[in-house]
Amino acid sequence: MSIKIFYKLLPVRLDLICLIFILNKETVMPANIEKQIGAQLAKIRKERGLTQSGLAELIDVTIETVSRLERGVSIPSLKTLGKISNVLNVPLKDIFDLEYPQKFRASAIEKESTKLLAYLKTKRLNDIKMCHRILRALFEQIEKNYQPKKI
Repeated sequence: MSIKIFYKLLPVRLDLICLIFILNKETVMPANIEKQIGAQLAKIRKERGLTQSGLAELIDVTIETVSRLERGVSIPSLKTLGKISNVLNVPLKDIFDLEYPQKFRASAIEKESTKLLAYLKTKRLNDIKMCHRILRALFEQIEKNYQPKKI
């Protein structure tokens, strides 16, 4: 299913998406799909090195909302799913792919990069550009002045 379909159905809830998913996959949808999708969200969030609190802040919801989504108690709207997808840097289709690769384990650099990217997405473009210039100058100075000890 394409992203275009998801955004055309933006006000629609997860139950309609699950129906579309069934029609496209030609499979039987598990009875506990809410819990499975919630577990999927939790797994991806943890792989990205984010806490429920961190995710809640980045998508502008309460910690309780994130908890309810991950436990399968609440069904996220497409708007919320879009925000989660954006912050976790994961395609929407991977959230619904209940066979999402188990082997993905982000390195420390990938985890920190994902958190930094999610944070930067909340900032203004000019602020991001200024921070980029500052960081580049800082790292250039570190590389120029740092001499590793010879053993």
